[in-house]
Amino acid sequence: MAYCDTDNLTTAKSHTRSVAVDLVARVVGRTAEHVFQTPDSDRRAIAQVFTPATVARFMAARVADIGEDFTFIDAGAGAGVLAAAMCERIVAMSEPRRVHADLFETDSAVLPALRQTIRECQEVLASRGHHLTATVHEEDFVLRRSAQSLYAQESRSEYADVVLMNPPYCKLSKDSPQARAFAEIVHGQPNVYALFMAAAVELLRPGGELIAITPRSFCNGLYFREFRRWLLARMSLRHMHLFESRRETFKDSEVLQESVVTVATKQPRQSHEVLVSSSRGADIEDAKPAPRAASSVIDDPLGACVIRLPAAASDLTIMRAVESWSGTFAERGLRISTGPVVTFRATQYLLESADHPDAVPLLSMHNVRPFSTVWPVAKKSKPVALRAVTGAAALVLPAKNYVLLRRFSAKEEHRRLTASPYIPTTVERRRPVALENHINYVTHTNRELSEAEVHGLVAIFNSALLDRYFRVLSGNTQVNATEIRRIPFPDLWTVARIGDRVRSLGWDEREAIEDTVMDVLGVSPSVLSGAVEDAA
Repeated sequence: MAYCDTDNLTTAKSHTRSVAVDLVARVVGRTAEHVFQTPDSDRRAIAQVFTPATVARFMAARVADIGEDFTFIDAGAGAGVLAAAMCERIVAMSEPRRVHADLFETDSAVLPALRQTIRECQEVLASRGHHLTATVHEEDFVLRRSAQSLYAQESRSEYADVVLMNPPYCKLSKDSPQARAFAEIVHGQPNVYALFMAAAVELLRPGGELIAITPRSFCNGLYFREFRRWLLARMSLRHMHLFESRRETFKDSEVLQESVVTVATKQPRQSHEVLVSSSRGADIEDAKPAPRAASSVIDDPLGACVIRLPAAASDLTIMRAVESWSGTFAERGLRISTGPVVTFRATQYLLESADHPDAVPLLSMHNVRPFSTVWPVAKKSKPVALRAVTGAAALVLPAKNYVLLRRFSAKEEHRRLTASPYIPTTVERRRPVALENHINYVTHTNRELSEAEVHGLVAIFNSALLDRYFRVLSGNTQVNATEIRRIPFPDLWTVARIGDRVRSLGWDEREAIEDTVMDVLGVSPSVLSGAVEDAA
């Protein structure tokens, strides 16, 4: 069946009104009771984050086809809110459905609530002429693969019509049993949610649907590259919904990146279009999906398979403007590196005052302000200098021109990119400098950057244009050097032209700097206004 987002959304709203018993609301009540009775530390230990009711219904509404015989899996079921949302959809259907649900949950404390949810779903469905059978599996959904569970024994390795999931979000060691179970897609430090998604794909029948809410981090970055290749070779993206606010979607969690709902169909060939939508948080009822060409969403240079999310109309315009530049950051001869000072490993060299005869400036994230590097800055428990003695030689950089770039943004900060110039023209800067590892620094591969190039680079990095482009690529709070290396970038002659012009302006003249960047790059002011409005 062809997927029609509008039809499903209408069904989701109408069926809720027609359900005599609000199944989802009952689950939310049981979940709240469980949260009240369970220490936060216990839930954090198992990376347990419950799905809000509006999100659960949104996810259930994405299911394209519910046949007469329908099987779904809820992986990491919790108290069963996704299963309840799925059953609310089925209740509203006039033709009888025979439904089977497999629900996976390892937290014994929440299992009574889950079983109560299943009993209520069975009763309500039966009252409307439907039939539900369900099995609760007290086993790790990912380890099911290596444990040769009932699916492998019964030759049902591909049987589910739909897998719904809000998996746990936590990093694993490469030697963990879960990582070993999916060793072919693990690179670097894996996150368990990606392994949940992979396990789900293996259980889907051809044409089956995966609907998952997860962090956005799998969409880009080196650690998830093998997973993206594996996933996109088997699944066709159909809809990506972005929750732009980390705080509002999961208010009680410590998720430090944007979340996405991924809707994908098990077929090896990617569809021509992908729906993309966004909302600030769980208030998603009015989200309007926009069709995007698959090539705008999936960027595959050298097999990286980066998944981009151009939700706003201005995002496409910004992408076209930035991607008109013929070279990448790295191809322009630019190099980005991470500051070498890891403070907890260098405690013997850290100084709280710059008065020591061996002191050199130590710059951290709080020293990097938009357009200016401020040092020293008195900040409680933060060292301001480093002893440049023999043992610390590898931690010190020569006095030369750098562009400094914060590696992290604050949890709800609108700006992802914050850059400042470091030009050692003053007396205190005619010394070597130490950079803490929460800073990236930019140099040229075989020469020193000119002052004009430094100012131009700082203006471009701080521009709304590049910041919004970067946000289309990445939803993480971390500014990854790998991503910077591969983004399109103007040639250095153009960068220097921008730098020459902005040097005559004050760094506080932000609007004039934006206008200068856009003018030299030949980008229409209308593109800039769209970017500023979306970033505001």
